[in-house]
Amino acid sequence: MTTQMLQRGPARNEYLGEPEVLARPQIIWRARFSILGVAVLIAAATWAASAFLPGTYSASSDVLVANTSSLASVDAVDGANGLATQYAQFAGTPVVMEDAAKRAGVPVGVISSGTLVTTVANTNIIRVTVTADSGAAASRNALALGEALVDQAKKSMSSAAEADPDQLKEIDKLLTQAKSDVVRLTEQLSDAKSGSTRAASINTSLNNSQQQVLALTLKRLDIVTQARRDAGGRGVVLSLLTTQPSAGKVSPRPLLYSTVALIVTLVIMTELAVISERRRNPVGRRRWNDSSMAGR
Repeated sequence: MTTQMLQRGPARNEYLGEPEVLARPQIIWRARFSILGVAVLIAAATWAASAFLPGTYSASSDVLVANTSSLASVDAVDGANGLATQYAQFAGTPVVMEDAAKRAGVPVGVISSGTLVTTVANTNIIRVTVTADSGAAASRNALALGEALVDQAKKSMSSAAEADPDQLKEIDKLLTQAKSDVVRLTEQLSDAKSGSTRAASINTSLNNSQQQVLALTLKRLDIVTQARRDAGGRGVVLSLLTTQPSAGKVSPRPLLYSTVALIVTLVIMTELAVISERRRNPVGRRRWNDSSMAGR
């Protein structure tokens, strides 16, 4: 039996003569002028649009909280730092805002809505930051709020009251009575039979009296401590460090906005160019389908 060997001809390239499928870098290189042109155009439009938007300006005024104590101890410094935090909160109260509005000649809502009061890195410096629609208004409002804070703080410290002697006298009277009850009930408990109903009743009354003594003692201590704190506040001086606040533009920022628009547009246009080329070329689409079927 004779076997004939048939010669196989060269494999036919089914894609021969069809358009070339471009790689991603080639697509981007060919469409570079379109991509760059559209991106630059949109960035320029963003710059022009943001340049005509109403501007927002910000100005800051610093207030120093200093302790007038002659002893420059660590406790004095920490106390001044703690008071700075308290006065920073005090700056947002209605009495300070109303005073600042009168000084600046604007409604209270204008200052309160655009004001931020903080301490500088946990120091004894209070920073008052005010935003407005113009640099002059921001500087004027920041100065007015700083001056109002200093003046209202002085008034608050001058009106700080000492502990009320009558209140302390009344608490001392109740405390003496409660202590006498503790002594009396303790003697009665020692005379009562252990485990009896009378001993249990006396023990309950004794516990109540002891709790009353503790509560009155804590209340008296709180009143005295608060009075000393208020009196200590009189030894604190607030002074305005920034007499002429300088304003800076916060927004809009044409350079920032146009840069972001340029980058975003470049990314979008690049992806659109690649997708458009692959959809336009049927060979690339068919090859992708063939490779997908072969991998299954």
